[in-house]
Amino acid sequence: MHMSRQDKLIPPAADEGDGVHDDDIMLEVNLRLRLDEVADLEAGLLCINARRQPSQKDLRRLARKIYDARRMRDRLLDTQLFGEPAWDMLLALYHLPALGHMLTVSGLSCCSGVPATTALRWQNTLFSEGLIERGPHEKDRRMQFVRLTDRGRQLLDRYLTRLFHCGKPGPAHLADS
Repeated sequence: MHMSRQDKLIPPAADEGDGVHDDDIMLEVNLRLRLDEVADLEAGLLCINARRQPSQKDLRRLARKIYDARRMRDRLLDTQLFGEPAWDMLLALYHLPALGHMLTVSGLSCCSGVPATTALRWQNTLFSEGLIERGPHEKDRRMQFVRLTDRGRQLLDRYLTRLFHCGKPGPAHLADS
């Protein structure tokens, strides 16, 4: 037998002498029902508005947009005003391999938009921080491929996921924080 929410509510025992009226009992039952309905509505809204996790493709697309926007900015404004070669390298290493571009040390230097010696210093910094790793080229031992480490990829995943959600409505309890 299926019981409704109303069947499950048990109003307080009413002694004839304590002044509890049927109207008060009905008001309390109605209030309980309304609170349950509000809670159900809020739970439904949380499910509808829950932030979906972005896919790897979404995150790579976002990384590419950021990288491309930085290149456009470099074409429009003096590049001396801005400079984050390490960030440009990380973005390139994040999205280019999925497009079939394996980056070498010199190729990664070109992606940073700074002179080769500066780019190599930044690559060494990223390497010592454990964000990138180098490996031999299969056909030409004079060249080395560069890729993100698992740690580097995880950090970029977390950062890009946060950016992905910027400006998007989320659950009511998260939107205010």
